[in-house]
Formats: sequence, C-alpha cells, structure tokens
Amino acid sequence: MVFGAIPGLTAAMGVALAIPFTFSMSAIDGLTLLTGIYIGGISGGLISATLLNMPGTPSSVATCFDAYPMSCKGKSGQALGLGIISSFIGGITAVFVLITLAPLIARQALRFGPFEYFSLGILAFVAVSSLLGGNIWKNLISLTIGIILGTVGIDSINGLPRLTFGYYQLDGGISLLPFLVGLLCVSQIIEDIEAEIDIIVPSGARNISFRKLFPPRRIFIDNIKNYIRSFFVGLIIGIFPGMGGGTSNIISYGLAKSRSRHPDEFGKGTPEGIIASETANNASIGGAMIPLMALGIPGDAVTAILIGGFMIHGINPGPLLFRHNPDLVYSIFSAHFWGNILMFVVGLLLIKFFIFTLSFPKKYLLPLVMVFCVIGSFALSNRLFDVWILVFSGILGYLWKKIDFPLIPIFIAFVLEPVVEQNLRQGLTASRSSFLPIVTNPISLGLLIATVFLFLSSRYFNRSLKAVGGQGSENRSPNPEP
Repeated sequence: MVFGAIPGLTAAMGVALAIPFTFSMSAIDGLTLLTGIYIGGISGGLISATLLNMPGTPSSVATCFDAYPMSCKGKSGQALGLGIISSFIGGITAVFVLITLAPLIARQALRFGPFEYFSLGILAFVAVSSLLGGNIWKNLISLTIGIILGTVGIDSINGLPRLTFGYYQLDGGISLLPFLVGLLCVSQIIEDIEAEIDIIVPSGARNISFRKLFPPRRIFIDNIKNYIRSFFVGLIIGIFPGMGGGTSNIISYGLAKSRSRHPDEFGKGTPEGIIASETANNASIGGAMIPLMALGIPGDAVTAILIGGFMIHGINPGPLLFRHNPDLVYSIFSAHFWGNILMFVVGLLLIKFFIFTLSFPKKYLLPLVMVFCVIGSFALSNRLFDVWILVFSGILGYLWKKIDFPLIPIFIAFVLEPVVEQNLRQGLTASRSSFLPIVTNPISLGLLIATVFLFLSSRYFNRSLKAVGGQGSENRSPNPEP
C-alpha cells in the first residue's frame, strides 16, 4: 500500500523490486509476497488520488476525477472509505471467480485470435475518446499522440528502427514506467508548485475520524448496479492481455457516467465515480490472474513481472500448473483472499498514517515525491536516459493540460498501441494481407459493431447533456481550490 500511495512507486515497481528477495524463499512464500504487493499496490493508489489529485498507480487515474473534489469539500473520510470498501468488494469477489471459473474463462479467452484482439483494442480507443466526454477532436488528437509515441523503437517484426532519430537509447522504445510517471505525476507536481497553497492535502482530511470512513448505507444500496457493472468491466478487461486496471478504471468510470441519473455531478465529487473506478481496478487483479495461471499469458504489466517470479522457482504458469503444482495454485488463491482482507483492515486502521505522511508542506513533500519518481524510473533499467524520459513526459503532460487537452487518451493509446499493432500485423500475415477476416469473424465483427454503437450513443449522450446545459459532458481534470 505504501508503493501504491506514493506517486512514482507503483505496484509493478514494488513487485519488480521484491522479486530478488524471493530467491531464498520457497515458491509458495515468494509468490505470496508478490501477490500481497500486487493487491496492496493497486489499492494504495486511491490514497494519493484522493488527497493529492495524483494517481499513485495508473489504475487510480479515474479515482482522481471525483475523490479529490470530494476531499476538497471536506469529505476526505467518505472518499477514502468508499475507495477502500469498493476496492475490497471488487477484489474479494474477483477471488471467488478466479477460484471457481478460471479454467472455463481461460478457455473462452483462448478463442480470441489476432483480429479479435485488434477489434478489442479499437473498442478501447473509441471508449477512451468518446465516453470521457469533452471535445472528441481533442481526445482523438491526444489518442494519436499516444499511438505515435507507442510506435517508437525497433519494429518487432522487420527489425527496423522507427522514430528513433538516430538515438540508440530509443531502440527499445519509450519505457512505460518513466513515461507514465512523468505524464501523470511530474506534470501534477509542476502544477502544484504553481499553486498558492502550501499544503496540498485538503485541510479537512488532516482531522479525519475513524467513524467518517464509513459512508451512509444508502450510498451502497443506490449503487448496487454500479458495483455489479464495474466488477464485470474490471474482471473482463483484466483477462485480456495488455488491458488491466489502467484501462478498466477509465472504461468503468465512463460507463457509470453514461448510465447515471445525474451525469452532471461527475467530476464534482460524486460517490458513483469513486465506486466505479476502485471496484473495476481491483476486480481486474483477479481477471489478470486467470490467463496467467491457466494459460501462462499475463493480463497486465504486473502479471508480466509475476511470470519472472514463477520462473525463478522453476515453475511455468499454464494449464499444467493445475496438474503438477496444485498446492501452489491454491496457495496463490489463498494469498489473494487474505490479501484483500488485509488490504481492507490495514487500509482503514492506518489511514491516518497515510494522511500524515502526505500532509507535509509541499516544499518538503513535492521534492520527496519527485525523488521517488526519479528513483523508480532509474531503477527500472539502471539507465539515466529513463530519467530524461520522465522529465520529457512531465513537461509534455504539463503543457498538454495548459492548452486544455486531455492526458488520459495519450496514456491509454501508449499502453495499447503495441497490442493493437502487433495483433493486426500477425493477423494480416496469417490471412495473406487480407482485411476480410476482421468483419467475417463473428467475435471480431461483434466487437466492431459494439464500437460503432458506443461511438454513436456517446455522441448522442454528450449532445443531450449540452442541450440541458449539463456541464458533466465536459472532460475535466479536477483541481478545485481546497
């Protein structure tokens, strides 16, 4: 949870740094440790998102939209409590799906070929550009920037350099972690330096009582459908490689906004937005573990690192894992179950500690956060060039927000571009350069139809909001004055 709460130290970084410590452990103990960091890291991101308007992890980007405005209204306890409880509900429910339906769901995901993954990526792009609202052309421009940046590096198929401009450091592409930390965190640090306030955490959060962490019961009753929808969004998106919590929380937030009776309240501190984001990103943990354990295919960046944890102990995740290592399988199931319970208990009991840690004056806090951002970026590959990527993306994010362009499409497109491009090219190779299978394959065609429907319905939805004067159709980067 510490790795998640401090911007720059993500769940992926926590798992990567902990893998060397598992050398001397048994496989069960080592993978239990990594599982705990995974769960705590994803959940801890809501703390800095609520108190600093900085997502501690990419999975908490959408949490910022409503948790920070709610915190600025003096409801920090309710925002944090909603986030922790929603994280627990999404995570613990996904554990039972992981335990009972892993083989079945994994077999269904196995039916997806390259063209199906390509169509799914297009659906994600349209969801990002349409469901977030605001000016769709600005969203598309941001999406294009993310796609271009995602293509930098050596082409994985023909081995030719693309957009490297002669710099050999770019042959491996733009490193994911430094780019995202700079885009989301460093840009926010620059904005906070400009702000006149000395302490970034809203004053009401510093005197929070334990009782205020439990929101009114009616909020949970009114959001039953929101919980169910967000859980399935997180679970399903978590299953598909390359998606994970970074995508699921955005799409879940957009769906919650489109189905809400009060969409104009989104971005102003509504509980619906927090519930949608935190339920989905924790449900995606169980979803990402399904293809990892059943097929040996990582569902997100953290599970990709977890494969290294398996291999260190001479274990190859996949279908044979259930037959040859059943004790390890059920130990991992148990680790996910108890990890979510501990996340819930520790999150509530130590919330004052986290608030205290993040409540230092910004002249002390912001340099410390920046140091963690630099250390996390450098430690990824021990390359100083990654620190320059951090600085470049931070300046890009700051300037991009200054001209009122959204950052979220850049982030999503950068993450998904390799998945979409590689699957399209693999599909074209298999079909002898024919695009016809994209529309003749039933699953791929269904995803494309869903994409068109999503685009048209979102345009109608945004026009309807403008007609009634609803400001909820505008894409905000909420940073209200405390």
